[in-house]
Parts: sequence; C-alpha cells; structure tokens
Amino acid sequence: MELHEEVGAVRRETELDAPREAVWPLLGQPAGLASWLADDVDLAAVAPGERGTVREDGEERLVCVEEVEEGRRVALSWCAPAGDPSLVELTLDDLEDGRTRLVVVEIPLVALRMAATATTASLRRAHGPQMAAV
Repeated sequence: MELHEEVGAVRRETELDAPREAVWPLLGQPAGLASWLADDVDLAAVAPGERGTVREDGEERLVCVEEVEEGRRVALSWCAPAGDPSLVELTLDDLEDGRTRLVVVEIPLVALRMAATATTASLRRAHGPQMAAV
C-alpha cells in the first residue's frame, strides 16, 4: 500500500502530448483550472491567498489557493459546505519525449493531521523525552 492510500488520498495522473510550458496556462489561469477540477471555477486569479468557489456535479466547494510554483505546481485547499477540508495539489512534470505528466493529489486535511500526530508519537518513542519538543 502506498502512503497516499494509507491517508485516504486520491491520486491521479495523466500524460499530455504537449510541453509543460503549453500546459501551464491550464493550471495557472482560473478558466484553465476548471478543465481539471470542476465544471466551474470562480476565482479572480490563481495566486496565493485567492478565494472563490468550484462547482462539480452541482456541488459547490469553497476554495483557497495555498501555493503556486509558477510553471509547475498549484496547491489549493477546498471544502464542501457539510464536508471535510482537503488539500489538492496539481503538479506538472516534464517527460523525456517533450510531453508532460499531470499529477493531481487530494488529501483530506484530517488525514494529514493524524499522520503528523502518529509521526510525532513515533519519534518520541524512538528517541525518548529529549526529542519530545521536536
């Protein structure tokens, strides 16, 4: 089992017949982002701190752009009104033949918190009290 499965994450990837520079506008602009995430994306810009909504199959989620690595990566947090928040990361990787791999990972934030707590507890057991403040 891979880590993403252990924490309840969803991971998808696809290979695109275009170089990363040509694909980036489909992640780095709201209208393009809609083609990967939802039926509709209502964001003023794909920039850290921007807030808006995405709609997919009639469900609206509040979204916040967390990080942008220009030309390569966009990280968002989102949450349905009655749901749990998730972190969604879209990453573009160059392939040797001039094509691009798009990797989309969604991780429930509660799973990240649980994994961090388990890691901290494991460090405490392995290294004793002197590492407890880590």
